[in-house]
Amino acid sequence: MHLPTLRQPPQREPIVAQRLLLSDAERTGMTDHANTAIEWLMRAGYGARGVVYLIVGGLAFFAALNGGEAEGTSGALNFLIRQPLGSILLGVTAAGLFAYTLWRLVDGVLDLENEGDDLEGYANRAGQIMSGLTHAALGISAIIILMKGAQASGGDSSAENWSATLMQHPAGRLIVIAAGITTLSVAIYLFIKSWKAAYRKDIVRKGMAPKLEPAVRFGLAAHGFVLLIVGGLILWAGISANPERAAGLGEALRILETQAFGRILLALAGAGLAGFAVYCFVMARYRIVPRLAGDTLKTLASPTS
Repeated sequence: MHLPTLRQPPQREPIVAQRLLLSDAERTGMTDHANTAIEWLMRAGYGARGVVYLIVGGLAFFAALNGGEAEGTSGALNFLIRQPLGSILLGVTAAGLFAYTLWRLVDGVLDLENEGDDLEGYANRAGQIMSGLTHAALGISAIIILMKGAQASGGDSSAENWSATLMQHPAGRLIVIAAGITTLSVAIYLFIKSWKAAYRKDIVRKGMAPKLEPAVRFGLAAHGFVLLIVGGLILWAGISANPERAAGLGEALRILETQAFGRILLALAGAGLAGFAVYCFVMARYRIVPRLAGDTLKTLASPTS
């Protein structure tokens, strides 16, 4: 007598495994969402950066016209909170600055700009990460002002304060000197970026982007010029072991004002920093992420034919 063959039930993946096995479409969707999030971080970050430098440039320009005092980035944040709905404006700006921080950290770690794995590529990626950390510090200043009110961030003395703190340690002077050299390197980089129009490969050719190029180039050069002063002061503070010589953006603008034709120089610097704000706004609207954009988009560097 033959026993009937029992039918085996179909084998099924465990429920957890089923949830982990994503289809190609699902993976593509997740990648698209991640890419979109990265782009939004970038655009929000550049927008917030533009707001800060527009205020710094505007205050410097009007100080040159009316005999007031120029302010740095901390002064711009203090100015912002004193406006109608200032707390909301400053909160949004702080969120944007932290978005810029995240964008630069992801950018540098994942090499979204295709900088490469050679020495120059790693140096550029390290610069992107440092830029993110710098704007994180500015975002923290904005949060402190939100919590404690205007003038809570310590104004433009922060460069002097951190220089004094560092110089209390054995290697402090070397770190301050390195910070000065780094700032000077950024200034030179901005000059080169303006001169060679190196930004063009990152800006899509549409809308107002081509027409705003003169303001973009002027703004990059002006920002480089002001950072040249800041970097020189920080470097001299480290060499002379005198933290009082260190200065930030606002102090650099005030030094310009004390020179011969100081008001003209300050007005030009203010207009230039406003131009740098235009650069930030252009990047917020038209910038691409090279690794995410593909080869089909036409940038300002693409042939016009």
